[in-house]
Amino acid sequence: MGSGIPNKQEKLSFGIEMEFFVAWRAETFTGTVPTPPGFESKTGEPLVVKGNWATEGDRVSALAHMIDEAFPSCAATVAPSEGEIPDYRTESWYHLLPFRHHWDVSVDSSLNRLPVELRDKTGPDFGWVGAEIASPALWATDEGFEEVRRMCEFLQTNLLTFTAPEAGFHVHVGGGNEWLSLSSLRQIAAFLYSADMVLAQSHPEHRYNNAWCPSPRLYSNLSVGIKHLPNQAQPAPPDERLAYADSMGLAKNSSQDPVGPAKPPRENQDPAKHRFSPRPTVSNLKIQTHALERVLSYLGSDLEEIPDPRTYLPTPMMTAVAELLRSPDRRSIARLMNIGQRKGAYSFIQLEREYKRTIEFRQAASMVDPVGVVAYARIAVGLCQFAITASHEDFFKIILDCKISERHPSWYDVYDLLEDVGLYPEAKVVQAVLSDTMTDDMRREYWLSRGHAPRP
Repeated sequence: MGSGIPNKQEKLSFGIEMEFFVAWRAETFTGTVPTPPGFESKTGEPLVVKGNWATEGDRVSALAHMIDEAFPSCAATVAPSEGEIPDYRTESWYHLLPFRHHWDVSVDSSLNRLPVELRDKTGPDFGWVGAEIASPALWATDEGFEEVRRMCEFLQTNLLTFTAPEAGFHVHVGGGNEWLSLSSLRQIAAFLYSADMVLAQSHPEHRYNNAWCPSPRLYSNLSVGIKHLPNQAQPAPPDERLAYADSMGLAKNSSQDPVGPAKPPRENQDPAKHRFSPRPTVSNLKIQTHALERVLSYLGSDLEEIPDPRTYLPTPMMTAVAELLRSPDRRSIARLMNIGQRKGAYSFIQLEREYKRTIEFRQAASMVDPVGVVAYARIAVGLCQFAITASHEDFFKIILDCKISERHPSWYDVYDLLEDVGLYPEAKVVQAVLSDTMTDDMRREYWLSRGHAPRP
């Protein structure tokens, strides 16, 4: 695809956070740790905790020690391309100090209560514990994704892990030690806002109808009525005026739905199109009154007029896109994309802070399978890359397809979107994950498609 956006050479970085439960036993325990159904064929073993094991911290510390020994450093960690040693005392690097070399292992407070499947499978010297493993900041290169694959394979080989609806998988995307440019942040925010309800189709329902990663399209400050104040809003800089003008024009001329009720789905119009089955046919996101009321209670006097939850409709998509594309600074983008003062499915809240400079993708379900983890990480990076580098024509074509899909879900779905942005191998992984049809042959095909060497 061509590019009409000047910042197309920005180098992206990423990091992942995996939340899951891990089986453990005290060194003196000689019995068998009970496991939930489906673990009979696993190759790993319970984590052995030497010394103290009384608290969650003791058990997770044993996991941290195990990870530190197996992964002392990573060649793909964000560092100067010239091979220089970064000075973490400087403004350009200090925010990466906690993410500079090692995988970090910590207690996850959201997992301190065991899921029902594990509550009768624990005792004083054995059981299950929730943990989060976070990668260092990695360049979005094959080497970076290979490091993630290596960690997942290590976990699968050496441990017994359990994923549950309470746990999630997060991907942070940034620009290495630099802030992403304002132009890039605007484009990414506008693209994710538009695609939100389509992208939700790549996750199980418990991940898009919950309080941890709510929809920005339905519940963000922008959707419920927050806008830039007149003295805040600034026109886009000269290089971005075309994008802003396009969005304003589309906002004014997109009131009529170009899809008639008898219009066939897009996939039927292209005989060469890969057939993903099953395809979504109805909208998978519905406004939940209690969730909306919670958001409105956060905003208080910030709203000129408080919407009635019974008749609420979010801000029209193209109006919201135009608002994002004229954001005067990164904090304004965060304010519009936040859910009250909380994070949404795509969190820009870090843009208001100095200790992180990333956009966080929060909606994916907990997973440890290397293919799934790498594919969803590549999706997060690929969506940002497309938003930054796409031509105006390609950028707004997808946004308009997403707009149409809000009323006609069969017109454009997540598989269409992933194919359009160059993520066809990942689309096939998503379909296999959601339908629970992943096979070893599919795993091998995916690794080959992305230049990773298949494991024997």
